[in-house]
Amino acid sequence: MKLEALLKENIADLPISFTEHLYAAFSEAQSDLCMRNKERNAEYQRKEKQYSQVFDEIRNRLGKNRKLMLKLERLQNEISSMDCDLIYLQGFIDCVTLLKLIQLI
Repeated sequence: MKLEALLKENIADLPISFTEHLYAAFSEAQSDLCMRNKERNAEYQRKEKQYSQVFDEIRNRLGKNRKLMLKLERLQNEISSMDCDLIYLQGFIDCVTLLKLIQLI
């Protein structure tokens, strides 16, 4: 489920423009975090390089069927994106729950 749909389910009574702005803020924050991690995290860079090497090796072995790897990668990215959106939203919900529990909001 996409983050926008999750937000609409969980804050359906809020004005839609607020939901849209919140979704945009979440998306931008996630993107910024990912880019910073990609630039600064040496382990991430090593894993990304390994992934590219394995991906290229498999794709080359597939020959004329190499487009299957691209399709698989696209689907995996879409699935990962949905997982990340859900995890991010759950973290936000957990944060608000904690703030309420300690009576800060």
